Amino acid sequence: MKSAIVLDGHIKSALAAVRSLGRQKVQIWCGAERSSAMACHSRYVAESFVYPSPLSNQEGFVEAVEAAAEALGDTPVVYAFSEATFLSLYTHRARLERVATLVFSNDRSVEIAFDKAATYSEAKMLGLPTIKTYLLENRVEIRRLANELSFPAVVKPRHSVSWETGVGVFGTARFVESLDELEKVFGATKEETGEAPIIQPFISGEEYGVVLMVRDGVVLAEAIHHRLRSMSPRGGASVLKETVGESAHVSEMREHAHKLAQTLSWTGPMMVEFKVDSDERRPKLMEINGRFVGSLPLAVAAEIDFPYLYHNLVAGTPLPATRSEARAGVVTRHFLGDMRNLIRVWFARDSMRSRLYPKRVRALKDFFRVPKGTRGDVWELRDPLPSVFEIIDVFKR
Repeated sequence: MKSAIVLDGHIKSALAAVRSLGRQKVQIWCGAERSSAMACHSRYVAESFVYPSPLSNQEGFVEAVEAAAEALGDTPVVYAFSEATFLSLYTHRARLERVATLVFSNDRSVEIAFDKAATYSEAKMLGLPTIKTYLLENRVEIRRLANELSFPAVVKPRHSVSWETGVGVFGTARFVESLDELEKVFGATKEETGEAPIIQPFISGEEYGVVLMVRDGVVLAEAIHHRLRSMSPRGGASVLKETVGESAHVSEMREHAHKLAQTLSWTGPMMVEFKVDSDERRPKLMEINGRFVGSLPLAVAAEIDFPYLYHNLVAGTPLPATRSEARAGVVTRHFLGDMRNLIRVWFARDSMRSRLYPKRVRALKDFFRVPKGTRGDVWELRDPLPSVFEIIDVFKR
């Protein structure tokens, strides 16, 4: 059985993959930017290594992965859990495929999945419901559409991570309350990322993720979840989430997600994210993530072993017998992330508070009143050290 290299060891989804593969007796090397990264201290990790940040030193990062793969010597399967590592592997795939096992979809599909403007264009062509999106190039075009734009609006970088200016930059969605603020944020984002961002009206609603494992556009397994809380009321990684059963909305989201996977002829993991518009009560496409995502611990807890399924898919070995759909009603929680949410609710000064934040007392009650049977994303009795190192790593940062 091929070994595995798990990157982004500070991320909880990387830890979920380490545990999944470890239970299947896969030899694992875990890499991260810091030696304190929690997944590197799992009992299932044979060796750990530290690599430079792919944002500031992409060449050094690739060299470190290449060296680890050469040391293992069996063309290990490589797992990435952030866009910075995934896209760096993708950019240098020809070099790394000599020593490691990597699988990517075709260039056009990867660009559509990681470029929000391309995602919305493709979805529109397929007739999928999306949030109205403006693709503008400069402030003059913004002024021309002044009467059409509504506020608050959301300014999103086309790529969550880009190296347009030579150094990797994380792009963050920002809310704006006026035309003047929109112009300033638009200009700043364009300067930071090297490309014009997209503009969308703000819509409220509940968020869902359709997580898939796909081979040449054919869905092998799926886990659909409802995001109950995020790292911040503004959004970000989910910290409390639940797998959902069948409903009209779920069926519609599944159909749209499968259609995208088939159209892109995708291979590997992907998540298609939706928001059920509070006004129209209809799911609308938010974005595609063409990699393993933060809700991976939930999928594994709901009996969809995406990491091991991917290992067999990539290595070309027979696929394991497993459920094709996640067990409904499973809830997992990232405790430290949920604490950060509570702190923000209580203390953040935010112009979006009235639209996005729950009442403080309600948030405090909800923090201590999670659904019965909720499982931790990080804590595991048989593998306790990662929980300790997660706290150490937070303080080190």
